[in-house]
Amino acid sequence: MWRLRDRLYAFLVFCVVLLEASALGYLTWIFLWRFFGYFPYPVAYKALILSLFITGFTLFLVALYIFLYHAYTTFTDHVSQKTREIWLERFVKALDSDEPISFPHSTVAVAALLDLREMLVGQESEKVASWLRKVRPRWIRILRSRWSSRQARLEALEALARARLPETLGVVLPYLKHPDSVLRLAAARAAARIARGEGLSDLAKVLLKAKLPRGMLLENLLLLGDRSKEVLDLLLSQGGLEEKWASLEAIARLRLFLYRKVVARFLKHPEPELRAAAMRALFALRYVPKGYEKELFEAANDELDFLRINAIRLWSLYSSRMARRVLWRALADPSFYVRRAAAEGLRRLDIGLLLKASREHPDLFAREIATQEVFLVKYRVMAEYGHLVDGGAS
Repeated sequence: MWRLRDRLYAFLVFCVVLLEASALGYLTWIFLWRFFGYFPYPVAYKALILSLFITGFTLFLVALYIFLYHAYTTFTDHVSQKTREIWLERFVKALDSDEPISFPHSTVAVAALLDLREMLVGQESEKVASWLRKVRPRWIRILRSRWSSRQARLEALEALARARLPETLGVVLPYLKHPDSVLRLAAARAAARIARGEGLSDLAKVLLKAKLPRGMLLENLLLLGDRSKEVLDLLLSQGGLEEKWASLEAIARLRLFLYRKVVARFLKHPEPELRAAAMRALFALRYVPKGYEKELFEAANDELDFLRINAIRLWSLYSSRMARRVLWRALADPSFYVRRAAAEGLRRLDIGLLLKASREHPDLFAREIATQEVFLVKYRVMAEYGHLVDGGAS
């Protein structure tokens, strides 16, 4: 689990503690017998001096190790950086020529290749990928070995994620079911970056069975980006609450407009969290779902705050008189966040009605939230066009 330097430091600390404990034990034993008169004073003095010497010696060892450790790491980091720059320059030159290049198995050279793989795109990136295949690093062996440490596995998963070699997906996918949550997270990130073509179907099936937390699923889908369609289709059709919630959130953040009708159907789902996620996605897509006014009206009057907030935001996309009535009524909602959403919705939908609400709404809190939104509009207008007014006045 530990690196070599960590083990060496732990061994040094163990030896220091053992020496100190032995010295204190010996000193206590001598002074105890001196108290009963069995040992003369010179023996006690010698024991005290010996203990002080051991204490000073151990402190000197710790200080010397820390000094040498920092000097060594500074030197090795400098050498490693210089070596990496040399390899980067050599690989960049090789990209523009057809000359054969040797591929050493040093970690610095492999790290330089990984840097190039992440920076480049297109044919050049694929050429670097072919170089990585020739190197045949030990990441796959580490992940398949039962005796590999956690640190080594994490480093191997990170390296495979940066390398993005599709043929390595089969080694990463089993770690999505690993009992260690940190390894599962690293494997999810790596799999999302590696998966291509048929691998996306394999990844979708594993995600369906892995029962990952929704946050981890969402990050995986966001890393897939434009490649997420096949995974989203399976999770939305066969997934549970966590999978469907993460899929709806990913659709909202990735702005996948082609899923607008699929998302709209979740407005009738019995689970409130999925209905709220569908509303957020539809609002992010700026899509007005036709034929779901009844469900949105019920959500705007639901006892759950998060449902009312998202329903009010979605109502602001409608241009009907009913939408204006719903937003007007929501200005007097007990929840501050619902009132804020209603005021923002009126600002987008009908600024005149917002001005009227700031003066004539029967509810005090509704008038205050509408007034705040009006002042915010005025501030934004002055911030954007105030220089024109100042220029005209001068």
